[in-house]
Amino acid sequence: MRIFNAKIYDTENVRFFPGSVLFDNGIITEISDKADGDIDAHGAYLLPGLIDVHSHGRGGVDFMSASPAEIGESFKLYLKHGVTTVFPCVMTAPYDGILSAINNIKNTKTDINADGIHVEGPYISKKRPGCHTVSQLRPLYCDEAEKITEAIAPLKAHFTVAPELEGADMFIKTLIKHGATVGIGHSDCKFAEAMHALDLGCVSFTHTYNAMRELKHREPGTVGAALSRRAYAEFICDLFHVSAPVIDISYRAVGRDRFVIISDSIAAADMPDGEYYLSGMRVNVKDGKAINDDGAIAGSTTNIFDELKNLYKTTNAPFEDVVLAATANPAKQVGIYDKTGSINVGKRADMILTDKENVLVTVSNGKIIQF
Repeated sequence: MRIFNAKIYDTENVRFFPGSVLFDNGIITEISDKADGDIDAHGAYLLPGLIDVHSHGRGGVDFMSASPAEIGESFKLYLKHGVTTVFPCVMTAPYDGILSAINNIKNTKTDINADGIHVEGPYISKKRPGCHTVSQLRPLYCDEAEKITEAIAPLKAHFTVAPELEGADMFIKTLIKHGATVGIGHSDCKFAEAMHALDLGCVSFTHTYNAMRELKHREPGTVGAALSRRAYAEFICDLFHVSAPVIDISYRAVGRDRFVIISDSIAAADMPDGEYYLSGMRVNVKDGKAINDDGAIAGSTTNIFDELKNLYKTTNAPFEDVVLAATANPAKQVGIYDKTGSINVGKRADMILTDKENVLVTVSNGKIIQF
C-alpha cells in the first residue's frame, strides 16, 4: 500500500517534504518521490500517528471498570482522532482493582497500539490528590510496584510518583530497574526534590500545573522543575486545565523537544454532557468540563488532535514544531520511539493524513481507517 502526493513529516529535521510512503504487513518499507500509488493525499500533511500516554477512557468507557470488549469499542474513537498509540491509565484504587484493570486492558483486541499502561496513583501525595481518592493512596511499597510492573509486562509501564514521599528513592530505582519509566506528578515536592528525582532517572512531569506545587519566585516548586527543560513535561492543552497564555509561556520555556500533549480523557470524552464515573467516582460534565462532587477537575473530554490544533494556534509556532509534542516526544518519554513516533523505514506504519483542521485518514499498524 502506498500513500503518494503527500507532505511527509521529517522528524529528524523537523520539516515537511513532498513524496510517498510504501508500507507492507504493518511496517514502513519505502519513502520515495514516486508520484503514484493507492491513496492520493492531494497535498495533505502526512504525520506520524498521534500518541496519547495518559488517558482514562472515552466514549462512555472507563478503563478501570470496563471489559475488554468495551475497551476495544472505546479504542476505535481514538483512531477517529488520529491517535494510533495509547497508554490507558489505571488510577488510584484497591490493589486488586488495579490488577483487574490491567488484565482487561491487556486482553483487549484492537486496531490501535496499546503499547503500555500508565499507573497514575496510588503512589501520590495526599496534599495534591486532584480527583484521586485520598483514602486509597498507599505507601511506596517496592514489592507491590514490582508486581504491578510484572503484571503489565510485556507492555511498557509508566508510573506517576510523588518523589517527596517516604521511600521514594528506592521506589523509583526499583521501577526503573524493572523497565518502567517514571513521571513526577500529584506532588508537593520542592524544586530541589524534583531535581533529585530527575537525577534518579525520572523522565517526565504529569499534567504540568495540575496537582503539583506551584512556581513561586523564591521556591520554583514542582512546576518550576517541569519548566526547566530537564525532562519531558505533559500538558493538557484543552484551554481549561491550562489557559492559553500559560500554554504559550510554557511552550517557550520547555521547548519543542520536551513538550508533550496528553488528553487525560475520561469516559465522558466523545459523549454529551451528563453524569459519568471515573474509577467509581461520580463526575459531572457541563460544557465539556468534568468536575467531581468535591469541585475538583476530574480529567478532560478532549482529544490529542484538537489539542495539537490548540497548541499550534495558541503559540503561533511553526506547525512542524508543534507536531513533535504529539508524536516523537511522547514516544521518547515512555520508551517506544524505536517502533513508532516518526515516519521511518522499519517503523510501524502508524500515520495520519490531515489538512491541519481535520483527520482525513488514519493508518494504524498499516490498516487504513477513513472517516
